[in-house]
Amino acid sequence: MSSTFLKGIDVSHFQGTIDWVTVARQVQFAYAKASEGNSVTDPCFSANYAAMRAAGIARGAYHFLHADVDGAAQAAHFLDVLGEPQAGDLPPMLDVETACGMQCAAIDTCALAWLAQVRKTLSCTPIIYSSRGFWNSNLAGCAALTDFPLWIAEYTSAAAPVLPQGVSSYAIWQYSQTGKLDGIAGAVDLDLFNGSAQALAQLARPAR
Repeated sequence: MSSTFLKGIDVSHFQGTIDWVTVARQVQFAYAKASEGNSVTDPCFSANYAAMRAAGIARGAYHFLHADVDGAAQAAHFLDVLGEPQAGDLPPMLDVETACGMQCAAIDTCALAWLAQVRKTLSCTPIIYSSRGFWNSNLAGCAALTDFPLWIAEYTSAAAPVLPQGVSSYAIWQYSQTGKLDGIAGAVDLDLFNGSAQALAQLARPAR
């Protein structure tokens, strides 16, 4: 793997209580699940998000999309859970990995509504997360989604992921869902930022 990659993780309540001070010695960034659909809040988000910042980790928050629920309503819920972003926070991520029985056009519409509202409210460009298989089957026909940085899930020992149809680059690569880190009991998703520390800092919210 390239030496320019920065190590990161993404977590939710499935990881339980995390020792973020210990984790901070092993990664440069982390994302915590904030919300799902238009009503679910991850019970560990508030604690994780505060502890990530206190430990000095570049932090971000993500939302798990329900494609059968209004995208704008989901964005409003996510923003309410997130609260006021702080300087240095990374752009939010939208997790798009289940169709919820919806057709491609409906999934696209839902995702774009969430992305547009979050971008407008926070004045930053969110990241979209998906696997190559799900993207090719459900999202490849929507060129507008390629305007957002891609966080690709592909579990391989190769030096780089294979990109989905119509996508020319990626920002973050989730390369394992069975990683092990000191400070976390059980498995955790492992991620790599495709760039330097300076590039990661440029994504972050500037100080006012």
